[in-house]
Amino acid sequence: MDAQKTWLEKRRKYMGKQLNTITKKINTIKEHDTHDRRLKGLYDRRSSIIAKLHNLMLTPVVFGTKKLFRDRILGKISREEFKIRRDSSFSCIGKKQGTNKNIKVLTDKMVKIRTFSKQNGRKWLIIPLSVNHVQERWFQEILNIDKYTATIKRKFFRGEVRYFVHVSYDIPSPAKRYGYEYGAIGLDFNYNFAALTNVDQHGTLLSYHSISFENLHSYRTDKRNDYISYKMDKVVNYCINRGKGIVIENLKFDQEFSYNKKRNRKLSNLKTTALQLLERKCKKRGVSFRKVFPGYTSLIGKYKYSRLHNLSTHHLASYVIARRGLGLKEAIPPVYDWVLSQVEEFIEPRLKKGSPYRRWSMIHSLLKHSGITSFKTAEILKKAVLMNYVLNSVTSAQPDNLKAGLSKNGKIDDYHKAWKFIHDTPFCK
Repeated sequence: MDAQKTWLEKRRKYMGKQLNTITKKINTIKEHDTHDRRLKGLYDRRSSIIAKLHNLMLTPVVFGTKKLFRDRILGKISREEFKIRRDSSFSCIGKKQGTNKNIKVLTDKMVKIRTFSKQNGRKWLIIPLSVNHVQERWFQEILNIDKYTATIKRKFFRGEVRYFVHVSYDIPSPAKRYGYEYGAIGLDFNYNFAALTNVDQHGTLLSYHSISFENLHSYRTDKRNDYISYKMDKVVNYCINRGKGIVIENLKFDQEFSYNKKRNRKLSNLKTTALQLLERKCKKRGVSFRKVFPGYTSLIGKYKYSRLHNLSTHHLASYVIARRGLGLKEAIPPVYDWVLSQVEEFIEPRLKKGSPYRRWSMIHSLLKHSGITSFKTAEILKKAVLMNYVLNSVTSAQPDNLKAGLSKNGKIDDYHKAWKFIHDTPFCK
């Protein structure tokens, strides 16, 4: 019941944040168009959440599954069978050495279980264990490890009650066979596809590939997990075929709220299944796995490499991720460096001094307000100056007063009006 109360508070808080998100979205859309078609769906979604929040209460607790309890009420199973299936299993960590010896697998194919009885002779329950020829190798491994988890399950099998022992233990990771000596594979994860790029040890792009996740949100849990596992095998095989380790972003998913149910499910599948499964598969097959800082990968790829490689933003981001995993630094191109030297004091950067991506954030702020999309050198230089008369259109002489054309406080009044084309400047030509 304590767990139910905790869940109730978390659920109420979650739904409250959902309402705030949807309300903000409605207000934003209404500011632009009060007849927008999206408003009807948002109003319906908000009304549904309000109704659920109003009726939110503690749910009844059923020990066992609801289906099993319903079968018992309908008389499909007996009371004894209901008890056996409800209390079908228990698990405990067992050790070959140590103080915790509640469940222990013995060398003579016996399972020793502590009953916690205070009577002599009844403290332990010893059950013979049947091991077939396929399980013999695993049984010998269990006897040689220090720690394992054993689960005893009781099932109806061929008309009688039988007991099964499920033992799980950690397998040591194999030696790394695919490292970063000859380059790396960069991976940019998205909720509907993964972008892969192959680079050499110098950071030169060799090839790229995409792996799509189609209709992932529509599958049930088991099928969805199998589908993600199949796709992650493709990613690992791509790394093995190139003989290189993989580099991904060190993503930290904060709780996000959206009125789009499919989007929420896709993000949940990505952070809870795909990333963890990929890491386990890489360790199991000897592929090196490295995480890097995720900031500004898409922006650097777009601003620096879009004209060079002519790829999508996601593949360019994976290219930057691979280079960052190899320890390569992204120098700012000379044209951007020249632009920043003219207007750097008038841009309010989002990052603090000392950040390695401070100047990249300034470039992003500059180009975002300029409307530059082609990233050609000529186009950037034509729109590069954020003020009037920074360069004289006739003599190309730079005036002493860099604040010419600005307001009295030195701030830019209007970004779009401040951009001036410099057609007659020899440097632009």
